[in-house]
Amino acid sequence: MKFTIAQLRKLSMPYQFSEDIDLSSDLNGLEDILKVSYTHVTETIYNRGDDSYRIDFTIDCNLILSDSITLEEIEYPINAKASEVFSTDEKEEDAFLIEGITLDTKEAIIANILCNKPMSITNYEDEISDVEEDNKEDDHVNPAFASLKDLL
Repeated sequence: MKFTIAQLRKLSMPYQFSEDIDLSSDLNGLEDILKVSYTHVTETIYNRGDDSYRIDFTIDCNLILSDSITLEEIEYPINAKASEVFSTDEKEEDAFLIEGITLDTKEAIIANILCNKPMSITNYEDEISDVEEDNKEDDHVNPAFASLKDLL
């Protein structure tokens, strides 16, 4: 959602609203995201001082990710809560910069979705357990070095 600083100054704080946004053009093809559903976002804006705002987000969407083993599609729900600071002050650390006169929350929403997305995902736990069993078999000790094992 976009707000001008003039609009934000007129709002009675805290101000809460919800919206459904389409982030498919921003997220499709990014990393291993194949598709993204409409994203439902509830935002609560708090005034922190001179043109500085804290926004609490509740983000709900479904990502279609690529299985890390088979490359099949897997649906992964995102239900995340986040809190971000937006400010016109460039010196404020860990804050999204309000450039010009417009506060845009889209970048923060995308960043929080990516932070809550798993690095890899798979439905094939059976294959993983087979690999673990193979690794256990490889842990046998060569008889020539068996006596050295006691030194550790």
